[in-house]
Amino acid sequence: MLLEIACFNEQSAVNAADGGADRIELCQDYKAGGLSPKPAVLQAVKSRVSIPVYVMIRPHSRDFVYNDDDFEDMKATLQLMNNLGADGFVFGMLHKAPDHPSTDWSSWIDITRNKELVQLAEGKPCTFHRAFDCIPKSDWDIALGDILECGFAAILTSGGPSSENAVDCMDQLADLVKHQSRNSGLQNKSGRRALEVIVGGGVRPTNIAALKKQTLATNFHSSGLSSSSEIVSITEVRDLRRSLELNI
Repeated sequence: MLLEIACFNEQSAVNAADGGADRIELCQDYKAGGLSPKPAVLQAVKSRVSIPVYVMIRPHSRDFVYNDDDFEDMKATLQLMNNLGADGFVFGMLHKAPDHPSTDWSSWIDITRNKELVQLAEGKPCTFHRAFDCIPKSDWDIALGDILECGFAAILTSGGPSSENAVDCMDQLADLVKHQSRNSGLQNKSGRRALEVIVGGGVRPTNIAALKKQTLATNFHSSGLSSSSEIVSITEVRDLRRSLELNI
């Protein structure tokens, strides 16, 4: 069972580690849903925690479509964070595609640029961010294949475009986890196996056990916040860990 905590500052990362998190997703700007953090924050976090730190690469929160300037910024940020010791990266790029699989859908996986960022990570694992939640379930098979071919190791999802809350999408998440488990023995051309599914979006101590039971997922993502503060609560993380480990 993996518990990843989104941290928007140095103290949150320390609290997450002390509370029993397995991994940190480091970013900034909680209200924007997470943007690329400052390099100095990564350096400070790496000096104080021993668990892996994955860094968000996201220049703006408008959507997951990025122009050429945005892309250059993402490449430079990833390379800098890589040099500063990031253990992995979290990002997801879509583009306006005239030949997208759904006739009523305008955005699709930007294979070329996602793949370039993954290659810049130099073998460090990359998670496809919640951009996956913009893809209709009817196109998941194609999208998962494209994301895997880019070289990603995992996807972070609440279960699709119908809700920001994973609890509202447990059936979809169960289908997704089952699909990926069924394909776990298969490899793509680059030798990578099926993507890991990380369940995120409103994950709390009060619902994580139910999410685990209903979806059969083994990877969970939470902000670990217990109030309006952007500081992770050690108690909240401990409660998440305790609930996740329950045998139900």
